[in-house]
Amino acid sequence: MKTRGIAHRGYSAKYPENTMSAFQAAIDLGFTHMEMDVHLSKDGVPVVMHDHTVDRMTDGKGEIRDYTVDELKQMTIHNYEKIPTLEEALLLAKDKIIVSIELKNTNLYNGLEEQVYEVIQKVNMLEQVYIISFHHKALAKMRRISKDIKIGLLVNKVFRSHFRLIQEIGAEYFAVRYAALKEKHIRACEELGLKLIVWTVNSVEQMRKVSQIPSILITTDELEKYKWIYDDLSENGNVNLAGM
Repeated sequence: MKTRGIAHRGYSAKYPENTMSAFQAAIDLGFTHMEMDVHLSKDGVPVVMHDHTVDRMTDGKGEIRDYTVDELKQMTIHNYEKIPTLEEALLLAKDKIIVSIELKNTNLYNGLEEQVYEVIQKVNMLEQVYIISFHHKALAKMRRISKDIKIGLLVNKVFRSHFRLIQEIGAEYFAVRYAALKEKHIRACEELGLKLIVWTVNSVEQMRKVSQIPSILITTDELEKYKWIYDDLSENGNVNLAGM
């Protein structure tokens, strides 16, 4: 049985985040979705990493935008992983798992949205991905690039203006921080037909609570913990699987 949930940066609690091994682990565990973060190299190639610098994750130093993709590939993550390109990560996921692509630090890059869309088109995965970002102007730009690509707002707090923006740009997803989520937000998303995402849900208590609401997609680092809870609730009839 598939586990309906979003693997945050792959299986980031067990493997280096945003790496091919983390993504493969999420696929192997049968998750329906996984999330990855994207920046742009000096030569305009979308690459997968959370930070805009390589310092925390690799043996290199500096900003991603100051290196070509070939130079980035010379760096290592935890002594054995390489920084994936978006194309590599998507090809791994193709026909196996839905991919959430977060556009990071869009103010640092010229053409990030166009380059990401080009890769998605190249690998023929328009129906298997959606784009999220805290940078809502980037989402509006992505909508101008394509009327068909799925997009979603990513927020720390929820304001009424977010729901107006969602309708203006034709967003399908709304990703809300767990601590900011209220019942009225859940109702509003259900009324608008929005797919509501909650991040990042890592404790057993949070997982059990949110799993009772089938319209919500849970984002988690703790894949095996969540899979155990999800399977247990599903088998005991406590989770309504309709529409999943």
